[in-house]
Amino acid sequence: MDETITINQLAKIFNISHHQIRYYEEKGLLFPSYTDHNRYRKYSLKEIYQLAQILMLRHLNLSIAQIKEVVTSYEKNDYLSLLGDKSKELSEEINKLQKIKQAIDHHYVTITNKKVNSTKYLEESHLERLITLKTNETLSAKDFLKLQLSTQFFYNDIIYVFEEDEYHMCIKTEHPADFIMNEGNYSSIFIMGENDDEIEEQIVSIIDKKNGPIYVMELSSGIFTNSNILELEVLIQEKSDN
Repeated sequence: MDETITINQLAKIFNISHHQIRYYEEKGLLFPSYTDHNRYRKYSLKEIYQLAQILMLRHLNLSIAQIKEVVTSYEKNDYLSLLGDKSKELSEEINKLQKIKQAIDHHYVTITNKKVNSTKYLEESHLERLITLKTNETLSAKDFLKLQLSTQFFYNDIIYVFEEDEYHMCIKTEHPADFIMNEGNYSSIFIMGENDDEIEEQIVSIIDKKNGPIYVMELSSGIFTNSNILELEVLIQEKSDN
């Protein structure tokens, strides 16, 4: 009794096309157990396992040449080294995707929330300083170039810390902080304008009336909107009654 299967049946097991199996044959990765008198390719259990291995290695982003090396010359320690490296890469990718998901969830909430002045309670936040400028200086494209920021930087809310005659561009961090936003109640004031001059005028007006650091949050959700209007949230810690 013939226990082999055809190329179409093999393709069905893995939900791939028979063209893909023929491609692996052309590249010297997978061959049929035998070809019958009608020239049909026939595959045994051995080839099923071989194809499973090839597909797993493809999922690990190995090239055809790399897969051929693996299936023809790798020994146990080589496999262990490969799997260890790929496990580390996948963990890093999962961590990256989790951060992107957190950013997307945050953007969704930020975009849907109404922008109204209010009082809000904030947990303590640690801020990493990226650049410091004088209040009469404007952040430029060249400043961003010098910072050599990764794409993931733009997933974060940017927080500007205004102190006297200078301000610091920061992001939240879990590492040792340059600034700490203390836990407590903050006055939340939303300002908007069509250009930096309009925004700066409103911020300076607020600074002139307040003592202590003022935090201005540039919401990262702005990259998901096509509006020419700049929206910022000004946070001023309220004095404790104690």
